[in-house]
Amino acid sequence: MIRTRGELLAEGIPASTINYRCRSGTYIRLLPGTICLGPPTGLDRCHAVVAWQPSAVLSHRTAAWLHGFLPEEPVCVEATIPKSAARATPPWLHLHRRQLRPDWIDERYDLPVTTAVLTVFDCASALLEREADEMIDLHVGKHVSGQALLELCGSGLHGSNTVRRQLREAATHAASEPERLFARALARRGVHLLPNHPVGPFVCDFVDERSRTIIEIDGREFHSDSSTFRRDRRRQNALLLGGYLVLRYAAADIYQSLDQCADEAAAVIRERRR
Repeated sequence: MIRTRGELLAEGIPASTINYRCRSGTYIRLLPGTICLGPPTGLDRCHAVVAWQPSAVLSHRTAAWLHGFLPEEPVCVEATIPKSAARATPPWLHLHRRQLRPDWIDERYDLPVTTAVLTVFDCASALLEREADEMIDLHVGKHVSGQALLELCGSGLHGSNTVRRQLREAATHAASEPERLFARALARRGVHLLPNHPVGPFVCDFVDERSRTIIEIDGREFHSDSSTFRRDRRRQNALLLGGYLVLRYAAADIYQSLDQCADEAAAVIRERRR
């Protein structure tokens, strides 16, 4: 639980007692004038930032965690403060300086945070590329509007080019992690396929109608029993007789040799389109 020194004094706790409890470790000073009454949690640190700097809005990876977009609590708390503010910070806190519009601010756990769309926008540049890819693919179209992200790109914010590229390469409809990785790899090569698309009575992982090419990503756990094996063969024969080329990749090869698989598929599709 977070208290300011002023709040503790107002509660009738003498200054000498506060100082003694801080020295003994009963209280923990997190920021100037801001005290935690026990071992601090991640939320305690977030509350401490806002108590110390009332104009602060939790942002970037911290906001993503509070929105539920990141599974693990970030090591460093990130917040955005006005450009005019100047504050020295401890190692566990990083402050970004930017003027936030009122409609860019939301609330989570009684804390001011950047809105979901601005949080994803900021994380597109702040996260490692693979982490940013995953956040875009998992949340755009479900929790965040792609159109809203594009509108932010027109606001002059840093990172707009990264967000535009992310949206071009996004794999928001992938049914599995190997399919998501494969779709992104093809998009980086300028090849965009229809995911989970019906061809006759079958739903295929990826379809390119122009070249009449189908790509299937096979996970061993779903294709190893005898009935599935026989059904896959009947399905593939029907697609081939219908004039489609069917390329099949094992999920293990997508994880281990993604670029080679994507290069091969992209080359085949371009050749068949010609």
